[in-house]
Amino acid sequence: MDKRYVTLQTLANIVRDTQHPTQYLCTPREMILHSVFDWDLIHTHLSLLANEKFICMIQADTLQFFITEKGLEKVNAATETVDDKMVLSIRKETINS
Repeated sequence: MDKRYVTLQTLANIVRDTQHPTQYLCTPREMILHSVFDWDLIHTHLSLLANEKFICMIQADTLQFFITEKGLEKVNAATETVDDKMVLSIRKETINS
């Protein structure tokens, strides 16, 4: 699974138990707490996911983002599941400039 989709899966897990998952505004802090990646890589993933219309990003006092219906469909259609064992085995990805 492409690592940006691991970030999408992480966001889906954060909003999974909310009443309106596509309206939940997630913050960078919350994403950092739930992710295995550092903020620079998470932000890169979020930008790529926003380009694919899987999430929307809003710049307020702090960056906020939410998953879209298309993003939820992508997560639900994923054939690879991301469980704790898989997340722990992911190697560090670096950003090449």
